[in-house]
Amino acid sequence: MTDLIFTVLFIEAFLLPALIGGGIALGMGIIIMIAARVFFVPVDEKMKKLVNILPGINCGACGYSGCEEYANALRNGETDDAGKCPVGGAATASELAEFLGLEIPDFTPQAAHVFCHGTLQHTSKRFDYSGTVSCAAAHGLFSGPNSCTYGCLGFGDCAQACPYDAIYMADGIAHVDSLKCTACGLCVKTCPKLLIEIIPKHLNTYTVKCKNKWPGAQTRKNCSIGCIGCRMCYKTCRFDAISMDGPLAVIDQEKCTRCGECLDVCPTGTIHNGLMLAPDAENHPRSSGLHLWVDPKIRRKQAETQKNAAKHDE
Repeated sequence: MTDLIFTVLFIEAFLLPALIGGGIALGMGIIIMIAARVFFVPVDEKMKKLVNILPGINCGACGYSGCEEYANALRNGETDDAGKCPVGGAATASELAEFLGLEIPDFTPQAAHVFCHGTLQHTSKRFDYSGTVSCAAAHGLFSGPNSCTYGCLGFGDCAQACPYDAIYMADGIAHVDSLKCTACGLCVKTCPKLLIEIIPKHLNTYTVKCKNKWPGAQTRKNCSIGCIGCRMCYKTCRFDAISMDGPLAVIDQEKCTRCGECLDVCPTGTIHNGLMLAPDAENHPRSSGLHLWVDPKIRRKQAETQKNAAKHDE
């Protein structure tokens, strides 16, 4: 009698729940299998391959919302440009073109460039800022504490946004290591001052490292190296590569022949030769450019000295 009772209790306590649970699991499994067959979506191998070729950073530099959207546009023939991904570079462009049977595009490497020279040596502070350590936050408070309200705030929002560790802070402003930069453009979207642009990666490039729109006299009071709108570079350029955006000179990178004549006549040193590189051992910024700025007044004085010396020799 005792054994019978024990058997009944065992069935009720363990075996029956196990059978019920197993039946439910079996039923759910059958339902899932049927649903999987009914709602099965074939894998698009072409799309999968395109997505795998792209770097997957989803930066949007290609003009699409992400790598998958760009891959989808290529698959559907919405674009036949396989060179839209600056992050992947020439290798990705070539692989995409070969896979899709397209002509391999001419790919120009690009890099982000900070258009500001306003280091601690050239600018001052209007007030002491003690708020959130962020460019976006500081910009919201009277355009930031720096004397030049157009310049780099130096709190490093762009450096934090960069997934390639290509941006560093030195002398109070941001610098982009052009050799690390992939031109993904995330820093461009982050900068509240709109100081960062993507330009061709020419190590001998010439740029006006300023975005200031003040009249010249006001610029001189707030930044000793800012563009004063003197138009000397504009008048000097023989290739129509420099235009004036109000009081600000702008160099068209597509037209510029990198002759360097604009740098020689710039009275403030705003025009810079080269792209920025990694800092040196003491965290001083380095540039790829070899053409250094010399004050035109000093240059003219040196020329007069040499001329007088030549006359004396005669």
